[in-house]
Amino acid sequence: MPPSRSRSNAPAVLQRQLLNSHEIRLMLRELETTQGIEPGDILAGTGVRERALADPAQRLTLEQELELYTRIAHRNTDPLLGIRVGRRLSLSSYGILGYAVMGAMTVGAALELVTEFSPLISWASHHTLTREDYRGVPCVCLTLFPTAADARAAALEIESTVASLQSVFNELVGEAVRFAGIEMAHDNPAVEGEEFRRLFGCPVLCNSRRNALLLPASLVAMPLPYPQPEYSALFRDMCRQGMASLVEERGLVEAIKDLVLAEEGSVPTLEQVAAHFSLSARTLRRHLQRIGISYRGLVDEVRYARASRYLSSTGLTVNAIAGQLGYADARSFRTAFRRWSGMTPAAFRSR
Repeated sequence: MPPSRSRSNAPAVLQRQLLNSHEIRLMLRELETTQGIEPGDILAGTGVRERALADPAQRLTLEQELELYTRIAHRNTDPLLGIRVGRRLSLSSYGILGYAVMGAMTVGAALELVTEFSPLISWASHHTLTREDYRGVPCVCLTLFPTAADARAAALEIESTVASLQSVFNELVGEAVRFAGIEMAHDNPAVEGEEFRRLFGCPVLCNSRRNALLLPASLVAMPLPYPQPEYSALFRDMCRQGMASLVEERGLVEAIKDLVLAEEGSVPTLEQVAAHFSLSARTLRRHLQRIGISYRGLVDEVRYARASRYLSSTGLTVNAIAGQLGYADARSFRTAFRRWSGMTPAAFRSR
């Protein structure tokens, strides 16, 4: 999609972070207070600064989300981290989508909104709704597809999402709701513990073929206590605008990355990239600032991904890799790589 269309008239609420940005911030805080892991240790080399993560006007890219989620999952030693953070994500955490959900007529209508606009929760979030009999009970099945490819990160994401949805539906209905069952594709011995039972109060199956939340048809049909269809329709339209903005932003980011990747051995300047889109450098910089990233950050992201691939799967020397990435010498590349990853290229390759 062409990036030149202005979004200056979009409601300010649309500029808020995706839910995952808030969720990641909560996870970092939890790691710091309960496990003594400094947020800076997790953020090092990702291009994300603590100050930027705390700024509601900043948005993480999908790559940054995945990198942070993966780092958190691999440093974490608490099997309950996902549900402890997820249950703190209330309707207000969902931003504009939360407002749309609050005005829904029934639990089912709220569930459809969460499914339709799941990308407002995370760049690549994806859910589906189907009907089935589950253990003899007519149910609606919400199947969850994790964004993360890394197994530990995906497990953390699923547990946080399920716990968040439990909290959201409790808040909507005004009392604790009981799902027919929860299925998770991973294993977590903690599901047999008191905390899982207290939060969910329903069977939780591990090592399933899917990640799913089963809602009894009787719960889905339940009217919500404070329906506001006119406000729900208004916020639904704003959700559509938000989705369109995400598509536009995502397209711009990917198009810039493609241009950077196409230049083997050199990197186009911001002015050259802007000219490719028939924009001024100032306008392109403003577009990127709205998304919460910089051109240098995008270039670093592409270079880091390419450097990691070269170091892990080829025998290219550090000098050769520096040349492929457009660096004047190996020393400059080593300095940049240490800034990205927190280690030297040699240490990365040996690991």
